[in-house]
Amino acid sequence: MSVFFLCNANSFAAVTEVEELSFGTLAILKNNVASQITIHTNSQINFTNHIRVLVPGHRGEYLLSSYAPFTELFTSANILLTETSSSASPSEQFTLISLDTAPSVTTDANGTATVYIGGTIQTSGNASGIYYDTAYFVTFELAINF
Repeated sequence: MSVFFLCNANSFAAVTEVEELSFGTLAILKNNVASQITIHTNSQINFTNHIRVLVPGHRGEYLLSSYAPFTELFTSANILLTETSSSASPSEQFTLISLDTAPSVTTDANGTATVYIGGTIQTSGNASGIYYDTAYFVTFELAINF
């Protein structure tokens, strides 16, 4: 996953990607109906239909730093591009259908806080389409306002 960070009003604030949102290594047994996998912010993983998890993914973790101590930061994760991209062609692509994060976090005494992001991707459901054994990427935005 690729993340675009958007911070509002503090030029000294920093966002560090500790761990990117990953859906893991998946097997698509059939693509005759849309299948989904969800990585929750509490690290729980759910999947439907014909997706199987070979190597579990994980939630995204982002460290917010250099903010004022004990400040409430309002966060949102926004989908910028819904369709993944990959180097394999003409592979089917996944669709990022949702992202999930807490609506706000409060910094600690050091002015830091951690934001977790989960999400759901879906297969195309195109029975004649094939998913190749390759990495798939998608871009989303983490917005922080205070």
